[in-house]
Amino acid sequence: MTPHVQRGIAQEMAPDVFRLELPTPFNVGPVNVYLVKGEKLTLIDVGPLTEEAWQALTNGLSSIGMSIEQIEQIVLTHHHVDHCGLLERVRQISGAKTLAHPLAAPYIELDEEFMDFHDRFFTDLYKQSGVPQEKMYIIQRFHQLMKTFSETSRIDVHLKHEQTVPHLSQWQVMYTPGHSQSHLSLYRASDRVMIGGDHIIKRISSNAFIEPPRDRSSVRPLTLVQYRTALQMCADMDIEQVLSGHGEPVLDHRELILARLRKNWERTDTLRRLLGDGEKTAYELTALLFPTLYEKELPLTISETLGHIDLLTILHQVDVREQEGVLYYSV
Repeated sequence: MTPHVQRGIAQEMAPDVFRLELPTPFNVGPVNVYLVKGEKLTLIDVGPLTEEAWQALTNGLSSIGMSIEQIEQIVLTHHHVDHCGLLERVRQISGAKTLAHPLAAPYIELDEEFMDFHDRFFTDLYKQSGVPQEKMYIIQRFHQLMKTFSETSRIDVHLKHEQTVPHLSQWQVMYTPGHSQSHLSLYRASDRVMIGGDHIIKRISSNAFIEPPRDRSSVRPLTLVQYRTALQMCADMDIEQVLSGHGEPVLDHRELILARLRKNWERTDTLRRLLGDGEKTAYELTALLFPTLYEKELPLTISETLGHIDLLTILHQVDVREQEGVLYYSV
């Protein structure tokens, strides 16, 4: 069993790869960031914009004789604030370049035009889902989250699927969308190690968050379908360990992925049974699927519900009716 990481002390996980555990103010708990000693000293993710995370990051680097000033490049697995919030602070001190998927850019840059589009997208989505008007505040809560735990920064280099990571010649980029549209994992074939961000986590199943489409005139991405496809891609790979964004490494990735996919279908079956009692909106289904969680974590739970509706739609196992802009589902 891998020993627990002590806060503020970096732990070697693989040759030239060190894990640093940083605290977060979120329910997910601490986040893992990784230092990779390649041709350039590379930090994978940076943690949220809090003083506690900053102190843990600097202490962790110091424990292996390193400092923020020595970081030469930063790779982001995805754009969520628990992974990218300290980006600009690290850049300002180190001068490091940022590498990430291009779809992370509008979130990292806090692009105002994109954020307006983001708000319109979710206003329409939640109305269609039957979310009550008094709960629409969750859209603004997202903005508050971004402004509190991250700050405007930039991406210098865009990464794409199967390319070699610049200045990390042993590492290959894997595009693993689903949890976010910008999600990347890194794979090193020589020792079969994957730095997996939030794609594969041992103790929790990553949520496939609904996000706006990359082409603003197109339909939204089917995030749960994407997530399942990316998991299946990884199941076919020869991976010794997945170094995750949260918690301990995954040493049995195929078994874990199979269990997640199976549980995924079980929830889809549950949703279909709920629809057997009569037509319902996505919001009503969310309340039934997650009765103790949906009010507290509505964006997360409604994303999950819509993902399973997407699966049923692909299988032609659900009918949809629109009334006054609200979608009602039935079987």
